[in-house]
Amino acid sequence: MAIYLDELFQETGEKYELQLIAGKDGLHREVNWVYVAEDQTNASFLRTGELIISTGALYDHSQKWLLRFIRTLHDHHTCGLILNLGKHLFLPDITDTVKEYCDQHDFPLFTMPWHIHIYDITRDYYDRIFIDARTKDSFGFYKLLSEIENKTVLERFVRQKLGPVLSYDETHHTPLSDTLFLYLKYWGNVKEVATKSYCHRNTVANRIRVLTEQLGFCLDDPTERFELMAAFMVREFNRLQKMT
Repeated sequence: MAIYLDELFQETGEKYELQLIAGKDGLHREVNWVYVAEDQTNASFLRTGELIISTGALYDHSQKWLLRFIRTLHDHHTCGLILNLGKHLFLPDITDTVKEYCDQHDFPLFTMPWHIHIYDITRDYYDRIFIDARTKDSFGFYKLLSEIENKTVLERFVRQKLGPVLSYDETHHTPLSDTLFLYLKYWGNVKEVATKSYCHRNTVANRIRVLTEQLGFCLDDPTERFELMAAFMVREFNRLQKMT
């Protein structure tokens, strides 16, 4: 399994009012991650297969700005761009030259109105990517879980291990559980977690501090890290079971 642009567009285009402006022949591209970038100075953070979202906050109102930006995204093998229009960028800013470039290079270019919150669409897409990744990487583990007849045991394990962070997120509207998962996945590499979360390393460090000092997670303990990752996988297994 994999997540492709065409299925994201088909399944979420209406919800987020996405409009495909150019590059339709590139919709077959696989989406590996979602990243918010505002201009080509962020190029060092770009990875192959990332879907980029931009508000154009650093738009300098020159005719070549957007074209240079898109060229950079294409050169770094990102899979497409969603422009959040209505504050910094507007539809007339997308010139025929920009559209022609996207069509020639099969680089999908979408627009999304300003009233759609970037947080909502990125969280949705992250969930889809996580589900896909965990399903592929954990098929053997999921098969083992499917042999357990008493599913309440699994639910109790998730509550025991992840209950504090899930409750904290629900109460404070925070993404600590996502940060915890990435921290476990990337073996405590704060820089990598920050890149994948499109936020500053200090922000990640502060979230880890809340997890360890306030919520009591022992992230230096290998056994604890293993059990936490297992809990995330069990949680995803339970979610998939309910969807089928």
